[in-house]
Amino acid sequence: MGTDLRQRSAQARRLFELADQITALPITQLCADGPLERLTDTDVAQPAVVTTSLAALAVLREECGVVDIAAVAGHSVGEFAAYVAAGVLDAEAALRLVQVRAQAMAAACASVDGSMAAVLGLDEPALREACMLASQNGSSVEVANLNAPGQLVVSGARDALERVAESARASGARRVLPLKVGGPFHSVYMRPAADAVRQALIETPLRRAEVPVVVNASAEATCEPDELRHELAVQVYSAVRWTATLERLAALGCDRFLEVGPGTVLAGLVRRTLPDARVASFGAISDLRGACALL
Repeated sequence: MGTDLRQRSAQARRLFELADQITALPITQLCADGPLERLTDTDVAQPAVVTTSLAALAVLREECGVVDIAAVAGHSVGEFAAYVAAGVLDAEAALRLVQVRAQAMAAACASVDGSMAAVLGLDEPALREACMLASQNGSSVEVANLNAPGQLVVSGARDALERVAESARASGARRVLPLKVGGPFHSVYMRPAADAVRQALIETPLRRAEVPVVVNASAEATCEPDELRHELAVQVYSAVRWTATLERLAALGCDRFLEVGPGTVLAGLVRRTLPDARVASFGAISDLRGACALL
């Protein structure tokens, strides 16, 4: 992950070196060689994803020249990279905040036997009702990601997840797929992690965004530092309203979407939500021609 970006760009290499330094973890080595089991641990995965996204952004700007961005958004931890793209944070500040977030979320995950599951083919009201019924005896489950029409994610304690899976299938869900994640992200169980992020944000200056940022928790657009600071804390335990985020971006006039970072998942969600949009991904040098053409 990110190897060809590092080979192409001195700035990309410096970003990975910075991540190694800030986290005191071999992020560069793990992105290049794995093992996958360690790379996907919460404390590694979050800085790894953001570092690779920032490296891709640096290469994009070097290779395509001035990138005319109308607005930005980031999915979950990707919101930190979006803040850098919008000029709210520099890369070092973003990675330091991500390190706090990753460590705090890993600690919160260790305190509960929890996970997440994707629910396909069920609408939001029906799934919220199923979550309410499944939250029993001190175990909670809730809607965590609204990724695309018919593609939702629930998060919570494992026993509550089992109950909501049965209820969702009975209500007409096509599939319920357990996710390989470190714990119940974007749920009430992450509130202790949000406290740590909030404290770190108090000590971190944020600049006014150069372009609107559409934020996860409300799917509203803002450029204001106080609102952006509030978002990074509450999004840790709030649902990622990605469908509404994309619709808000479209309402702002965006008709071209470029996913910057590892993978192509978000590009696929754009295609499902906004079928008339032009979409590309850039996370590797082989994607460069298509990304520059879109821009």
